Amino acid sequence: MRRADTSLWRRILQGMTAFSADTLISNLAAVLSAALVFRYLDVSAYGRLTLALSFYTSATIFLDFGLGSVCTAEVARARGGGNLGWAKFLLTSYLWLNVITGCGGLMVFLLVGYGWRDPLWTVMGFYLLTTALNGVISVLFHSYTRYRRLAAQSIIRSLSRLLLLALLPLWWRGEALLGVAWTYPLMDVIALLMAAWLVRRALRDLRDVRVEGYSLASLGVLFRQQGIYATLSVPVKRIADQLPVWFLKALVGDTGVGIYGAAQKGFSLLYAFFSALETTIFPLVSEQIEVDRERLRIALRHMQKYTFWLGLVVAVLGGLGAHWLILLVEGPKYLAAVPVFRLMLWQLVIYAFLQPQRPMFYALGLQKWLLALYLFNSLTQAVVLPMAISAMGIIGTAWALLFYAALSAVTRMLTLRRLDPWTFIDPRSVFVIDGFDRRLWHTLQAWLMRRSRDGGVSE
Repeated sequence: MRRADTSLWRRILQGMTAFSADTLISNLAAVLSAALVFRYLDVSAYGRLTLALSFYTSATIFLDFGLGSVCTAEVARARGGGNLGWAKFLLTSYLWLNVITGCGGLMVFLLVGYGWRDPLWTVMGFYLLTTALNGVISVLFHSYTRYRRLAAQSIIRSLSRLLLLALLPLWWRGEALLGVAWTYPLMDVIALLMAAWLVRRALRDLRDVRVEGYSLASLGVLFRQQGIYATLSVPVKRIADQLPVWFLKALVGDTGVGIYGAAQKGFSLLYAFFSALETTIFPLVSEQIEVDRERLRIALRHMQKYTFWLGLVVAVLGGLGAHWLILLVEGPKYLAAVPVFRLMLWQLVIYAFLQPQRPMFYALGLQKWLLALYLFNSLTQAVVLPMAISAMGIIGTAWALLFYAALSAVTRMLTLRRLDPWTFIDPRSVFVIDGFDRRLWHTLQAWLMRRSRDGGVSE
């Protein structure tokens, strides 16, 4: 392998190692947290919490208007080109944007909660503000490919919420639903305090950088070229993600939302391992696309292959253990979520083809095409979901989600191939064993043999 190839794979592996550790620790904390939540709340109360979180999730689109990904990609590109002044200006502007929108979101949720006499809205308002502030730190670490610090931020949040839930009876005397809801903004506050030192170290190289020559006009150009399409894409996607909850609420009720939420919670625990790869490659694609496109395409092809086979294994084994997992984590009252969870797992196989597509759209500045695809696929899902739920009940939601994932993968792949043929990765390549695969296998064999010999000597 060339030195450049080794360097790229080393960075990818570093990111995967950090995010895998994050996923393991955070998933363990999430499992324990979910077990506590399901014991504090009945199905109806959990349905109310899921519904409140869906409104919170929809409102987060107004925090940075979807510009976080654009900022991450642009800062990574600026760093690669040595333009640190532009990177610092972007990060400072993004900070002020999130502070303003976070405070505005809090005020709106406070007013709605006061009008409806529902304190759950107040809690979600504070959660919006803390999410906005944590988002700035995440963009900083991500665009600088400081994967370990980004992972540490996530771990702190997960462990903080677990601790808050475990001690809930000691610090909360009111309704259990509200106590559980308050753990969300409080975990962000703890993460912000702990991340202060990490942020200071990451900003050392920007401390003395000048930002003269950049103004709101510079941001306006970036927004017109890329940002506006990213801004419009995010609400469409966020709303599409919440469509299952809203249709289940209308057609089935709180119990249906609770069962779906339980299945989605289990799926999210496994999906986090797979999404770590996209998180790793997102800034790298923007950085490397101008350096060596062919090398990048080969790397993405191998990632797709390995993710496909890993997803297939997880879908099969996860389906076999679904009953045990739901029973262990969520309790016998949520066993109705088992068939929904089993079907959801097959999205992991489709995700192998989805994972490199969004980073490539952003790296190539093709956000307007991504917006068009979000609109088309989301409108299609809005038609399919109520039909599937009416025909098959709650499990119809899982079938509709599988359809949406497959439709998204196919339409994105065809669009990228038409706009820039180099981006096309033949789906059949997941069944091909090439020289890199053989070298990787030999490397693993040699490493295992060395470990075995070292272990034998130490004994």
